[in-house]
Amino acid sequence: MPTLYTPQMSKPACLLLASIALFTTAGAQAPEKQATLLVGGDVQWSLILRPPTVLFNTPDPNDQDWRASPYLNQGPSKAAYQALQSETSKPESKHKSIEYGLHFTSTEESVNYPLAKLIPTFKSADLVFLNLETPLSDTAPMDGLSRTPEAFASALSHAGVTLVNIANNHTFDTQNAGFLDTMRALSAASVPYIGGGHDLAEARKPVILTRNGIRIGFLGYAQFSNMGEPAFAADHRAGIAPMDPILIAADIKALRPQVDLIAISIHWGEDKSANVSPANRELAHQLIDAGADIILGSHTPFPKGIEIYRGKTIIYSPSHVAIAHNYTDWGDNELLRLTLTPRHVRQIEILPIAGTGQQLAQPYLLHGPTAQALLTAVQSRSAVLDTSVTIEGDEGIIKIP
Repeated sequence: MPTLYTPQMSKPACLLLASIALFTTAGAQAPEKQATLLVGGDVQWSLILRPPTVLFNTPDPNDQDWRASPYLNQGPSKAAYQALQSETSKPESKHKSIEYGLHFTSTEESVNYPLAKLIPTFKSADLVFLNLETPLSDTAPMDGLSRTPEAFASALSHAGVTLVNIANNHTFDTQNAGFLDTMRALSAASVPYIGGGHDLAEARKPVILTRNGIRIGFLGYAQFSNMGEPAFAADHRAGIAPMDPILIAADIKALRPQVDLIAISIHWGEDKSANVSPANRELAHQLIDAGADIILGSHTPFPKGIEIYRGKTIIYSPSHVAIAHNYTDWGDNELLRLTLTPRHVRQIEILPIAGTGQQLAQPYLLHGPTAQALLTAVQSRSAVLDTSVTIEGDEGIIKIP
């Protein structure tokens, strides 16, 4: 480094140059800001289960991959939606229920049970996102499968959950009254939510969270509801936000100037296969091209492959986190830890979690052969999507240039 002070230079000039050099060096060496986002799939804790009395059926019961929502039946939305139609073959199901037989002495004990072993992992992240696939209500009548106590909202907060999506096919299992209870319970527990509201405008409203100087905007949508058209929000009706490509693109455009990164949560897709349908993939690419940075899919009870498309992250489905019942064809699941910078996702870590049999009632991080089995499966499913996963110990790693 050249000498800053010479006989020909005054001492004040020397000090000024030295200060500039130190400032420039410090700026060049300053690390890029980063934050961690932990992503999980579906969570539900209803100890009351019953078959639904209302179920929205498509005209063709063999093709449930893309169900119509009411805002997709006219104009540009209809054309965009029809372009995404696909037919998906369904394998023979081994779908038989597994009951746990759990008993608790209090509601508080019950609602804090399912996430207890994941709390250290959750609290090590700057942000934790889950799909809340159940209404939270103590009194609303049940039309569907589940009704989880309102106290579960506080349990989510206690576990370190930062944000949930409420746009999914089970949100209206307790009709409109339970949906309103859900939003009220989450707000009372200071757990932000996306994907639902008292009208369509509110259901489409983003949640913007800032961590370590990085602004992340979240939006949530659902492809379908088991309760059909009445579950979707309208101008003067509470409900969930529809998976309308035109609406989502408009929401991305409006949100883009306000944030560094945009994450889109969508409850979608084929629920009996670990494969990614062409329609899912095409829509995900469209949303990335429209300005999204991260796609957070959910619904499928099998961890699907992960795709890096144009440097952006697409998580098609991490499967479940914790649910109060299980089935014989469900298995282990995953959490995904995303390292965020103001410009993109730098790295994705795949963390296998237990979900076989009664393990789904209280999951924990997997190690050894069971972790390796899940990672190998996700590695293979991601390779089909032109994305490489490196297995390092009990974790999978995706590095993004």
